[in-house]
Amino acid sequence: MTIFLIFTLGTIWGSFFGLMIDRLPEHSIVHPRSHCLNCGQILIWRDLIPIISQLINGARCRYCKIKLTCWYSILELACGVLFVMGWLEKVDLTFSLICLASFLVVGFDLKTHAFPLGIWLIFFALLSFTCPYNIGVLSCILIAIVTELFSLKMGSGDWLYLSLVSFSADFFQLTLCLFWASLSGLLYYAFNPKQRKAEIPFLPFLFLSYLCHFCLKMMLQ
Repeated sequence: MTIFLIFTLGTIWGSFFGLMIDRLPEHSIVHPRSHCLNCGQILIWRDLIPIISQLINGARCRYCKIKLTCWYSILELACGVLFVMGWLEKVDLTFSLICLASFLVVGFDLKTHAFPLGIWLIFFALLSFTCPYNIGVLSCILIAIVTELFSLKMGSGDWLYLSLVSFSADFFQLTLCLFWASLSGLLYYAFNPKQRKAEIPFLPFLFLSYLCHFCLKMMLQ
């Protein structure tokens, strides 16, 4: 029962994160009330139950029957699983905070190709209390500043994100994450000709690379 409650709490946080990604920075997260973007119908409580509402309604609006995106449910499920893993002490607080930050910044990167500096500042401050700074954290922030000043190919947001990852990874591990993220990004670019003229969001590749590295480290322990 406790695990179910923790999972539910995580899905609620995931739903809130989805709202932030969907509305910020153009709109308020408080007003207007949740509504269907197609028909404008205000959603009631039965339409807003994390994961369950989409399953019951067949991933469609209950009113106009338009097909809804599944990324809300994926985000809610991911947060629910993360909360349970944290409760069972399978992952530590540092990893959990990095993942929560990743869900948000990756969502914004996929949506607008922009990096939410305010969200980074919040999670950077929280991570500062869970573990001390190291050379990797400071180096990534310095590179982010240089990148912003001189408009280098890799965005400053990517380096700011890596500064969060550096709280749980040493220099060698961080280099591996960057290598695998770059390789997977190149493969995605190579096998998707339609994307070759568009800017590719890099944060999803960095996050997936970090997750793979963490899972491998857990398996080897």
